[in-house]
Amino acid sequence: MNKHIIGIDFGTSNTLIWINNSDAVIFNEPTILAWNNSKKRVEEIGYLAHKLIGKSPKDLALIHPVVNGGVADIEAAVAYFHQAFTNLKATKYLKNSNIIFAAPSNLTKVQKDALERVGQLLGAKAIFIEDSAKLAAIGSGIDVFSTRGNMIVDIGGASTDIAAIALGQIVATHTTNYAGDSVNEAIVRFIRTSHHLVIGVKTAEYIKMKIGTLLENPDNNLLEISGKNVLTGLPHSIVISTEEIKDVILKIYKEISNVIIDALEVCPPEISSDIIHTGITLSGGGCLLNGTREFFQRELSVPIHISPYPLGSAIQGIISSASSIIA
Repeated sequence: MNKHIIGIDFGTSNTLIWINNSDAVIFNEPTILAWNNSKKRVEEIGYLAHKLIGKSPKDLALIHPVVNGGVADIEAAVAYFHQAFTNLKATKYLKNSNIIFAAPSNLTKVQKDALERVGQLLGAKAIFIEDSAKLAAIGSGIDVFSTRGNMIVDIGGASTDIAAIALGQIVATHTTNYAGDSVNEAIVRFIRTSHHLVIGVKTAEYIKMKIGTLLENPDNNLLEISGKNVLTGLPHSIVISTEEIKDVILKIYKEISNVIIDALEVCPPEISSDIIHTGITLSGGGCLLNGTREFFQRELSVPIHISPYPLGSAIQGIISSASSIIA
C-alpha cells in the first residue's frame, strides 16, 4: 500500500494540515485544545477551544501544545492531532504515513526529538522536519534554487524567522521572539498601565487588527473596549485611539527590523547585493498589520513584497515540494 504524505505546519498560534490526496489545506485552526480534567478527554480543539479563552469552567483546562515554536506537551499534541483527524474523518491516513513538519530553524535537538516523537505516536513511518522559513519562501513563489539571493521574513505568532536563501540552501538565518504575540502582550501592558484596565490577549488582538497601524500618518480611529478596572475590580469600558497604540506596536516591529538588519549583515556581499534588487518577502500573520510593507521599506530601503499566502506560505511550500522532500 502506498504511504500517504501528510504536511503539517504545527505553529504556536495556528495549525495547518494537508494530505496528498487533497487539492488544498484541509485543516487550519488555532493550536489549542480544551481538556476535561474530570473525564480525562479532549472536549474541543481549534476554534471552538479558542472561544473558551478567559471563559472556561473549572474542570476544563485550555492547553497550548506548542510554545515558542516547539512542542511543549507531547501528550497534548498527539491528542490534538487525533481529534483533528477524527473531525476530518481522516484517521486512516495516519498509519504508515510520511509526515512532513514545518518547524522554526532555531529548534533545539530536544524540541526536534519531541516533534519526531509526536509523528511516531501518530503512526507515521517516516518523519521529515523542514525549515519553515525555506518552506515559506517556496510557498510564496520564490525560486529558492536560483543563483540570485532572496530573503524571506516569516512573522508568526511566537517568533519571526528570517532566512536568506540561494541555490536551494539557507545562507543566513536569524530567529527572534518578537512577533505577533509580542504585540498583543505589549498592548495588554499598555492598557493596564495607561488606563488601569485589565484586558485579555484576545481583546489585544482585536485592538491590533481594528486600529493598529505602522503607517507614518494614519487616520486616528477610535475603538471602545471593555475589561476590568484595576482600582475597583469592576467591569469598565474605555475608548482608545490609533495614535495611542501606534508607538506600542512600532517598538516591536523596530526590534524585528533590527534582527533583519543583523541577518543582512552576516550575508555574503553578493547575496546582499541580490536582495537590493529581489527585495524581501514577508509572510505570516504579522505581515497583515496595516502599513507593514511601507514600514519595512522605510526601515530597510529595499523592495518589500507580501506573500500571496501570508497565513499559509509554509504549508504551501510543503505542498509544492513534498515529493522532493520524501524522495
